[in-house]
Amino acid sequence: MSRIKRAIDAHHTVRGAALPARSAKREDGQQRQRAPQKKSPVQRIEPLRANRGVHADDYVQLVLADGAVKQVLKRSSSDSNVFIDWLTFTANVDGFLKMNGYKAFTDDDIAGAISALMEEFCGEGFGISKKNGFGMHFHKESYVIGDNWGVFCIGHRNNRFLVSLSGDGWLNADANATIKIYNFLSRLNEYGCDVRISRIDLAADYYQDGPSHAEFEAAYHRGEFVRQRRHIESQDSWPNYQVFGCVHTNRGVQAGITDAVGARTSDLYLRRYDKGRQLGDPNSTWVRVELEMKNKDTVIPLEVLLRPETYFCQYPWLQNLRDSTALKLETKRQRAEITVEASKKIIKQQFGKYLRVLRGLADSDEQLLEQLQADDEDAWPPRLAKIAPSIFVPFHFRHTQNVYRFDDETATSDTGYADDSGYCCSHEF
Repeated sequence: MSRIKRAIDAHHTVRGAALPARSAKREDGQQRQRAPQKKSPVQRIEPLRANRGVHADDYVQLVLADGAVKQVLKRSSSDSNVFIDWLTFTANVDGFLKMNGYKAFTDDDIAGAISALMEEFCGEGFGISKKNGFGMHFHKESYVIGDNWGVFCIGHRNNRFLVSLSGDGWLNADANATIKIYNFLSRLNEYGCDVRISRIDLAADYYQDGPSHAEFEAAYHRGEFVRQRRHIESQDSWPNYQVFGCVHTNRGVQAGITDAVGARTSDLYLRRYDKGRQLGDPNSTWVRVELEMKNKDTVIPLEVLLRPETYFCQYPWLQNLRDSTALKLETKRQRAEITVEASKKIIKQQFGKYLRVLRGLADSDEQLLEQLQADDEDAWPPRLAKIAPSIFVPFHFRHTQNVYRFDDETATSDTGYADDSGYCCSHEF
């Protein structure tokens, strides 16, 4: 019997208690004698109250929401320095307009307001940089946040908008961005926006002595990724385990190995991968452990923004991890160093012979570099674009918003407002 069916049965029945008879009288009109009640040895379990419940293994809670049973993330302690690596949330447009004082009339107006808020929350450079001209994630319109640090989407059939910040965005965001976003989402809920975190990734970095592929594989075979104790003895009920990369050759190991538990379409998906080697350093010991959570059948509370470490240990193995040394400045420094060194290696392998010969033919190194470098001073190659400074004018400074004001709301006529009634139209940026 599935977890959802057990919860629904518990909601409609009370185990250990006899159900009342349909009628107290028989067909002949005489009073029906009730059979003596026997005490059941099964412990009485309370039926699920509204938005409450307890899992059979006492691991996660259950809630009844919109007729469906959903899990609530379990809170647990973690010594790891956990940080947010991805966040996607959705909210109702009408509630946002109500909170914003109904100052927006078009999708571009709302995008301009979100652009200003993103810079206020996450720092300079997080405004909307451009409008894509196509939809994303079942929304009709989409916009780019910052230097491809996220997206803003609007035009959903349920009149909702979406904001998504990627790992690069969180790496460059201000330290107090999570607190500001939490306060903003809490206010949206007060105005009936029905805010939902649809995806959040929690991660911990290990620059030295991080969990290896062999340790991860051994932990899986010990059952340390089985979330429900009753499934320990049945390996067919264990989550899926996949390995990406070649573990049999040095070239494959130097390129990095990724271990994954779960499925990308499920609510929980755990990854352990060689982050430094993924970026291009074959000798790097930088390992990242990342937990991706979605809200398909799970309720993700807003509190995860303030205390991500308390929601990180959704698998038993995560509780046994050593303390991580995840620091944002250290992560940015190592990423920049690895990216630059990897770019030098590419140039040496592909064009090293040409450079050596051309250097001997040129009058000077400066002349050779002047002849070889690109003419566009603002162009950055894709590999180095992630460490490039963002240079653009935010959308809320470029977009012209139409705001209509009535200086005298009582000045009217039979045909509406006259030219001298106090009506004025202004263009505000």
